[in-house]
Amino acid sequence: MKRKIYSILTATALLFLGGCTGDYLDINDNPNSAVSSTPELVLSNALNTTAGRLTHNQIGNFFGGYWAPSGSYSGFIEERQFDYGATYGTGVWNGCYDNLTDYQYIVDKAEAQKWKAVSGIAKVMIAFNYQILVDAYGNIPFSDALKGTTSIRPKYDDAQAVYNGLITLLDAASADLKVAISGDNPSPAGQDIVFKGDLTKWRKFANTLRLRILMRQTNVTGKDLKTEIAKVVAEGAGFLGAGATVTSTPGYLKTAGKLNPFWENYVQNAAGSDAGAKQAYVCSDFFITTIQDVLKDPRLPRLAAKNNAGIYVGVPLGDGNDANLFPKRSWFGPAIIKSFDQPMVLMTAAESFFLQAEAIQRGFMTGDAKATYEAGITEAFTAAGLTAADAAGYYGSSIVNANWANSPDKIEAIITQKWVAMFSLTGFEAWSEFRRTGFPKVPLATKAVQAKAPARLFYPTSEIATNADNVAAQNVTSQFDNKIFWAKK
Repeated sequence: MKRKIYSILTATALLFLGGCTGDYLDINDNPNSAVSSTPELVLSNALNTTAGRLTHNQIGNFFGGYWAPSGSYSGFIEERQFDYGATYGTGVWNGCYDNLTDYQYIVDKAEAQKWKAVSGIAKVMIAFNYQILVDAYGNIPFSDALKGTTSIRPKYDDAQAVYNGLITLLDAASADLKVAISGDNPSPAGQDIVFKGDLTKWRKFANTLRLRILMRQTNVTGKDLKTEIAKVVAEGAGFLGAGATVTSTPGYLKTAGKLNPFWENYVQNAAGSDAGAKQAYVCSDFFITTIQDVLKDPRLPRLAAKNNAGIYVGVPLGDGNDANLFPKRSWFGPAIIKSFDQPMVLMTAAESFFLQAEAIQRGFMTGDAKATYEAGITEAFTAAGLTAADAAGYYGSSIVNANWANSPDKIEAIITQKWVAMFSLTGFEAWSEFRRTGFPKVPLATKAVQAKAPARLFYPTSEIATNADNVAAQNVTSQFDNKIFWAKK
């Protein structure tokens, strides 16, 4: 986090204060803030950074049942055993808070100039990042965070209180985004690499994010989700619809460090050679078996690739012997691996439909749950390169958890189809939904140290070192038993 940098700089400066005046530290009043940029220019980089972070999705792709390490790579002990500590996945914490600092800078500067459009976008993205943090760690610094040198050891807020704060923040974002573009409220179109300045689409994204946050709390006793969701509907913009997957398109180039991050890390470098970690990641046995044998899903050739023997076969998470070498197992398919300049996905439109379908099915919204569910499947099919007719043939079949009428547990059907739709794109969401609902029934890693799946991440060593008392007060001792407040009990 950037406050760590401040602490180091301050400590270094104090070594030299004996021969300096009291104005020494006035060189930079707030090292957490840019001193020569403007909020709209920072926006492009902040959005690109959000979209390019892979750590949380990689973790989710493992724990959510999508990926497994191939036998061609050693290591991955944490994933194979579900046994990890405070050094595991630290990029989730550090990356989110670093990114949040940029968005908070945008809000502070934009609001000072009454630039509501820019401020509203940044508020949506602050909520987006904070939800990742809550869903990974539970209680986190929120009300006392992002204050630079005035709060270098921020207190922690209760996770549900943070969720409530995010709803309030998204309400404020929507109000900002409703303000008409004018000379006093300039359009961010030139710097908005997500929606090109379309503020109605940003409002739809904000509403869908609010719905995600609310639906995550279906296990929370006493939460009046029907009333809260009615407020989201009343906002007026609606939710993300067909073809409205939220993506970042900064203009990727075939140059080192400027390719699509997923492509550069998992596929090829700028010179066209295989990425160093390409053969490390393959489809899990659970994913292949579920799609091929259980769901009999025609998307399989789009989502996965055949092995060198011409069949689809995955690796059981935990196994790593020669039978599971990369050429012998299924890699990612053409719907996932397209080109060096493919967009990075922040939220799929299919997820929006499935969130709505679940809300309707649970009685929190009015509407047709079946039709909305089928619209979600259609969106997922077309996004994968198939047709609406292909989707209709699939959900019109007799397959359980594809056909609505033949699925005895409608919530399981919705979550199962959402899980397929998010394959490799938003793996962290798949892990969160598994922890919330128990669907689909992702198996334990074969080398798991306990008969339990991971429920959370540990606070990272960087936070323990700089904010030890507040970390200790959270009393997190187990990645299995210290569940996030919304998790299935």
